[in-house]
Amino acid sequence: MKTTVFLFHPKMRQSRVNAALANSLDDDIEVRDLYALYPDFKIDVAKEQDALAAADRVVLQFPMYW
Repeated sequence: MKTTVFLFHPKMRQSRVNAALANSLDDDIEVRDLYALYPDFKIDVAKEQDALAAADRVVLQFPMYW
């Protein structure tokens, strides 16, 4: 079963919780850091749709601000 984590955090270097979660994942889990992949915000929609379709399990990881 292929797991893909789509990571959405604008300041990952400053994050403690989200960074710890992302860094603790097994090597066979694909992590797609959208801010790192598309710093100019020009997202390759077709590529991301393909990544989403290829995954058996999808995790959306993003910061929660209280």
